[in-house]
Amino acid sequence: MTTHKLIGFGINVASLVNSTWATKKLIELFSMPPKANIRPKEADFLATAKVEKLERAGVPIVEYHWGNPDAPLILLSYGWAYNAGRWRYFVKELAAANYHVVAYDPPGHGLAPKGGINLPTNAKIIQEIMSDYGPAAAVLAHSFGGASSVYAVQGLPRYLQPKRMVIMASFSHTPSVFQAYSANLGLWKPTYHKMITGFEARFGIALKHFDLGLMTANIPHIQGLLIHSPSDKVTSFRSANRYHNYWKNSYLYAPKEGGHHLGTSEITRAILDFIIDEKMPQDAQKQAITLDSEHDLVKYFNGMEF
Repeated sequence: MTTHKLIGFGINVASLVNSTWATKKLIELFSMPPKANIRPKEADFLATAKVEKLERAGVPIVEYHWGNPDAPLILLSYGWAYNAGRWRYFVKELAAANYHVVAYDPPGHGLAPKGGINLPTNAKIIQEIMSDYGPAAAVLAHSFGGASSVYAVQGLPRYLQPKRMVIMASFSHTPSVFQAYSANLGLWKPTYHKMITGFEARFGIALKHFDLGLMTANIPHIQGLLIHSPSDKVTSFRSANRYHNYWKNSYLYAPKEGGHHLGTSEITRAILDFIIDEKMPQDAQKQAITLDSEHDLVKYFNGMEF
């Protein structure tokens, strides 16, 4: 039995005795990233920023600022277990193009204090940053940060929403993430349902509401570049297709190389060209037929595996 399965089995048994404790522990485990690890080259890059330690969405974070603070905002939001050093190949050119570039570390990541983070809280952090420094010219986001950014942006007033978004290797259906987490731990069905009920009670929102793909139907005026490699072994390429199906003004760029990190020089160049010059990658495909989020068949298939 794997370590994850052992942990899950222990929580399954504990839930028979104290379901409240077991539910709290599952949510804590789900929200807790691994120990932050900043490599020397990332630390050197972060030292070039103006660094601010502050509180957003009720949690301590670290913000990094480059470029002209009076220029249009470019917001960078990275994925689970990364740090803001992830953006070291983007910032110099974006700042030189006269943008105010802002990245941040949420709790448990980078230089931020140890702690847990979840999608609603991360989205609230993004909303507060965009409200303070926006309106934004663009959002560049990866994986967990991409999903959080979609949730954040569609909930902002239109005047604060960005003109362009780059969403890299991001999941588009949050309930499926919870299901994968449950399978990884081997949770019993009653234990899993108690975890979901606890999550919904904490945020006052049903889990099925966190359908990020469907939410992009609310932002057809934002030009989106979806980047996802079929070689990604962390987030299924189906997630990108799902975003693409709903997002009327989106383009899907599917490089064969890059995996989940998408750190090749070609992909970096394509992103910079899109943000700075509004130039789409040559191989990016625009969706010809966008799904109607109110169509009965869409509602039926919503929530199934994607």
